[in-house]
Amino acid sequence: METLRDLVFPPVCANCRKVGQQICSECRQQIQWVIKPICSCCGRLVVSDQIVICDACKKRPLPLEQIRAATVFTEPISTIIHKMKYEGAFGLGRVLADLMVSAWNEWIIPVDMVAPIPLHPDREKKRGYNQSALLARWFSQQSRQVYAPDLLRRTRFTVPQVGLNAEERAKNVQNAFAVDGCQLNGKHVLLVDDVCTTGSTLAAAAQVLLETGAVAVSGYCLARAM
Repeated sequence: METLRDLVFPPVCANCRKVGQQICSECRQQIQWVIKPICSCCGRLVVSDQIVICDACKKRPLPLEQIRAATVFTEPISTIIHKMKYEGAFGLGRVLADLMVSAWNEWIIPVDMVAPIPLHPDREKKRGYNQSALLARWFSQQSRQVYAPDLLRRTRFTVPQVGLNAEERAKNVQNAFAVDGCQLNGKHVLLVDDVCTTGSTLAAAAQVLLETGAVAVSGYCLARAM
């Protein structure tokens, strides 16, 4: 079925529009992968292996075991993520999640379940899908992790984080999440999101999971803004 569909409607590269693949080989080669040295906590790139924890984490420790990401949030990934989130290109979820699967061996964290960062119902209804759930579902399936799609819910509408500084981002998502009836005692939860910038969204979600019984929370994102 997919082969027939591709013959009739051949896929187009989400970045350069070349016909043939959702991300063509040329654009794929331009993707910047996150490689060490990185901060052991938030996963930011650092200049030396001698730096274990970055200055941002020293100033504002996050309630997460660690945050890791597959790629650096720069071109062409930034354009492709924008198309998935804001231009209805939900079909990119699988190919982008494959990038996360490819990088997972570098960052493997022993976890008990994988959960996406939820959207507020109004925003998800308008968009038609939750891009983080698209990534988390396929990543969980391919990496053979337990998927918990409804572990978290968004309890209030928040403005987009784009354009806010670290302090504003933290305040914007404070008390924005709740756990829906799941036994978390002793569990290590892996939160999946599309982009991590300051880690504020992951931190707000992690805080409520820890308060509900999780023993640890980590984050894994498609892209890390540096």
